[in-house]
Amino acid sequence: MTAPTAPQAAPPTAPEAASTAPRAAAAQPAAVPHFAAPAHSEQTTGRGTAVAVQRAGTGQLTEARLLFPLTPAPGAHPSRVEVMAEALRDALTEATADLATLRVEARSDRAVIAVRTFADDFAATRARIRDCLDTGRPHQGDRVRAAADRVARRLTAAEAVPAFLARSGFLAAAYGPHPYGRTASAAEAAGVDGTHTAALLHSAPAPRRHSVVVGPDPAGQLLEQAAALLPRTTTAPHHEPDGGAPPPPAPAPGPPRTLLHPATPQTLLRLGGLVPGRGHDDYPALQLAALMLGGYYASRLTLVLREREGLAYAPRAVLDPLGAHAVLTVEADVRHDGAARALTLIAQETSRLADGAFSARELRNAQNYAVGSMAMACSSRSGLASTYAAVLAGGLPASWPAGYEERLRALTAADVARAAATHLAAPALTGVVVAPARLPGLPPTTPQDT
Repeated sequence: MTAPTAPQAAPPTAPEAASTAPRAAAAQPAAVPHFAAPAHSEQTTGRGTAVAVQRAGTGQLTEARLLFPLTPAPGAHPSRVEVMAEALRDALTEATADLATLRVEARSDRAVIAVRTFADDFAATRARIRDCLDTGRPHQGDRVRAAADRVARRLTAAEAVPAFLARSGFLAAAYGPHPYGRTASAAEAAGVDGTHTAALLHSAPAPRRHSVVVGPDPAGQLLEQAAALLPRTTTAPHHEPDGGAPPPPAPAPGPPRTLLHPATPQTLLRLGGLVPGRGHDDYPALQLAALMLGGYYASRLTLVLREREGLAYAPRAVLDPLGAHAVLTVEADVRHDGAARALTLIAQETSRLADGAFSARELRNAQNYAVGSMAMACSSRSGLASTYAAVLAGGLPASWPAGYEERLRALTAADVARAAATHLAAPALTGVVVAPARLPGLPPTTPQDT
């Protein structure tokens, strides 16, 4: 037997529906996001530069970032970075385990030690970190060998993945022979020892090292804490025979090429190249052009490749500042039968941006998104500390965030179109396509790519 159903009320007549419906609120203009950088304190010491920001809020937590710029070493630079980060993470976690949450973020151009602890525990935490670094524990032979073994095993597993091939091929296309153009390998990681990791971490002179502390304590006290976090610089650096590699050039990009990987479930498109970094006058306009191309959900790549054509689920364009430059990457994982079409559409959209074929509203939306993203990133102590560390890693002063919104709001459509034409539009994009076989309309392969 089925349960009886309750009688249904008759639908209201039109007049009743109108009288019972809530009144529509008057249309309100969308809120315009704003960003104001907080006040910061700064002190230069013999160990490096300390930056502190007082940030009130719930919880008595202190966030700290210790920044070591990494000089690119000839040869197996990325493999050394991976092993150094693994050994550093292991040593510092061991030293601070009961006091702090700690992570190590390593890139080709920097190593950042990120620390979160209670304000009352920060003095003890920073003392442990300094002692660990000053005594060279991250570079002890057994520790580095164990770290190298773990890294090698991870890389062995990753090297068979199509995305790894796409990433390594893209970096090689963007950077050419520079050490940043190589990816870490299991074979190279196995040969890394403590002299390599020590040279990497201690190669930068004191003026390029930074500490950032954000917490609830008074500003003067925070600045003292930030200065006290910096380790000694008396550790003798281990220099490479040629003094390290030069900064990466801005090479003339070659055409994209196709790499073959029979097991790839989708064709992977990785296009882009080196563009100016945060310190360049063109960077703000380039940032807006990249956002309009593929930086957020309403971007052109999403609307065209996903919504209109159904070729890719999450295409995107990303600007990744690295040292004095930035890497522009246009990514899309597409259907095999739509890869050539996707390449054509990407080229069309970059050309349209370079021609200034965008509306004032589209530009304003990108400006609002960029400003709102910065405001959100700096809304927490953790995000604020990481933002300042990233700015300092690019060689910029700690005052750089103060004019962020003004620089973006001042840009005109002509500014953005010029930046897109100079740095973004095809044929300026190099890169790779990873496909299961030679498909019609894709870039050519070379013998070593098969």
